[in-house]
Amino acid sequence: MRRKRCMLLLACPVALAACGGIASDTGLEAVLRVAGGQFYRGSIDKLAGSGGPNVVDLLNSQSVITPGLQNKQISGRLDPSAMAVAIGLAGDVGYWILATDVPDADSPTQPTFHASLAFSPSLPQTSYDLMVRAISPPDAIGPAAHAALDVQQTLPPSGALVISLWWDTESDLDLHVVDAYGVEIWAGNINSYDRYAVTPTTDAGAWNEGGILDFDSNAGCVIDGRCNENVVWSVGPPAGDYVARVDTFSLCGNSAARWTVEAFLDGTSLGRAEGEAVPSDQRFSKGQGSGLTALSFTIPPP
Repeated sequence: MRRKRCMLLLACPVALAACGGIASDTGLEAVLRVAGGQFYRGSIDKLAGSGGPNVVDLLNSQSVITPGLQNKQISGRLDPSAMAVAIGLAGDVGYWILATDVPDADSPTQPTFHASLAFSPSLPQTSYDLMVRAISPPDAIGPAAHAALDVQQTLPPSGALVISLWWDTESDLDLHVVDAYGVEIWAGNINSYDRYAVTPTTDAGAWNEGGILDFDSNAGCVIDGRCNENVVWSVGPPAGDYVARVDTFSLCGNSAARWTVEAFLDGTSLGRAEGEAVPSDQRFSKGQGSGLTALSFTIPPP
């Protein structure tokens, strides 16, 4: 059970009125998010304050991460005086503060913390210093505990043409792609191949000629952890104009979701777009033609 305490920690910019109902910064531009945390601007490695409690230990079981990774867990124990922890990546635009949890049974005097981390889908491929600092009121911030994180880029699935959508919260976003023939591929029509519009064939694999949606991620807010959808042509796509749209079917209770759309032709990027889904984007019809245009491109004739 999480320790429930109404508290005021530190002077600005670290002040946290946990029960005061103050408006919060959502931290949408930060490359790291911490579920249930309060966001504050400024890099955690430059956070003022000293003489605070120590992080006794930091458990990080996953040192290699991918862009858009969800639900990465970290935890640890703190000195007895700690009432909160600051969590962030060195050099990020801000950090997050979480209240402490109750001690473990085997360390009854040491409060604990348990955090669920999510990373931006546009996270650059580099190394990061994840920092955790314990805090006790009114203005004592302890030294940082460090965990090294290495980013491994998520590769799109193989195919002649691949259009990918990634997002960074447990929301239900849908990828819609309109191909050169004007056929829309989405969860309600997962394959652009039309067996009635082509010359009859006995080829059992002819359906592979279309653009195919691989998965309807987080459909109906049944969270599957993928937060990624792809439309893939396994063979050469038809020449012409293409449009990719992002439909915010539901944010599933989240305040927003950052998304990235990218198209690849034979492994080479044709274009990339980034955006943010907000509650007003849920107003669309949820069917064919829904969503906001993210990316347009042209496939030249062979």
